[in-house]
Amino acid sequence: MSLCIQSFLLSESILKNFIKQSMIAGLLVIIPVALTYIVMAFVIGKLDQLMAPAVTWIILRLQLPLPDDFHLPGLGFVLICIFIFVVGLVTANFFGKQLVRAWEYLMHQVPFVRGIYMTIREVVLAISLPGKSPFEQMVLVHYPHPTSRMIGLVSCDEHGEVTSRTGEDLVNVFIPLLPNVTLGFMLILPRDQIISLKMTREEGIKYLMSFGIVVPGMNPPKKPV
Repeated sequence: MSLCIQSFLLSESILKNFIKQSMIAGLLVIIPVALTYIVMAFVIGKLDQLMAPAVTWIILRLQLPLPDDFHLPGLGFVLICIFIFVVGLVTANFFGKQLVRAWEYLMHQVPFVRGIYMTIREVVLAISLPGKSPFEQMVLVHYPHPTSRMIGLVSCDEHGEVTSRTGEDLVNVFIPLLPNVTLGFMLILPRDQIISLKMTREEGIKYLMSFGIVVPGMNPPKKPV
């Protein structure tokens, strides 16, 4: 009788472990796929919604045998890519450059819009300049007090009025916040007060998004057999 009970308990334990390992293995596959699908579906859905009037106009203009509310997932993304390519192609020649200059002059004359447009333009130009790209170097900084650390991304070296006023070698560091790492704040720190990290930007973002669970430099956990 005792042997039967022990055999039953052992079989039950094996079954529980088997179910648990199978569930974990399934989650390791499903969760990344599901989250990737949710993010891509959200982005593509928003782009499709944004480009819906343009799709309707094209259907009516070309008299295509399609309903006015025709919807093809991803069509908005494709149209935006084509639009960006065409704008870049047009503005690459002399006539296009003159149009861009005239547009920038017009934007510069509008008081409220001028500040927004010129700021965004300067940021885009700074990011697109050849050389070392911004937000590539991951660093550790002492914040909010000397005994704590936060991970940040170096945006650029400070060479403006701040440096001339302080006389220090300063660095602009962006500190991302969770769960949305695109939001955060900027710190202006002396170069000798930041600790450079070897992790790449992608590894740093993974480290932050996983709340420190995915640690760069460590071997990934083995999947259950």
